Amino acid sequence: MDDKKIYKILQHWFPLLKNADIPKKKHRQNFADFMQWMKDASFANHSYIMKMQPDCFFENEMQHSTILQDFQIDIARLKKNIAAKADPILAHFEQHKAVIGRYYNVNDQILDIVLEEVLTVAEQIQFALLLVYADDYYWCLVPNDEAKIEKFCKSFNKQFKDQNIMIEHYERYICSRST
Repeated sequence: MDDKKIYKILQHWFPLLKNADIPKKKHRQNFADFMQWMKDASFANHSYIMKMQPDCFFENEMQHSTILQDFQIDIARLKKNIAAKADPILAHFEQHKAVIGRYYNVNDQILDIVLEEVLTVAEQIQFALLLVYADDYYWCLVPNDEAKIEKFCKSFNKQFKDQNIMIEHYERYICSRST
């Protein structure tokens, strides 16, 4: 697929990307080329798409997020909120690692905490959170326009399906309590 839709939508969402030439047809279907376009279209240490750091979930390039910077989000507070929720889980896991270590991936739970906190901030500024599944995870904050998000995700998944790369509109997981 050589669709320009994802690039056009990104340019609509993020006016700074309008100055970036959309890649030629032969480069539009390669995820690495897409990521390079996003990087090249960004400026200084700012980006619209952030890589999740598996060895450092508390960072996740938040300080480089153009959206978080534009809205003057207190990154230190965001990290503090994440740590407040993650530290007890990490401490419990460390204490009981010998028993549950083989059966439990604590990093997945920490990843969920990070994404939930980023989503909380996104909702406050009327943005949504997109999560990209590739060799690594990436996150991106976009204006909260359900129709455009759905169109973008559908086009993105079609564009990169041959590389087993997917994107989803990350939404808060709500679990019902049984009584």
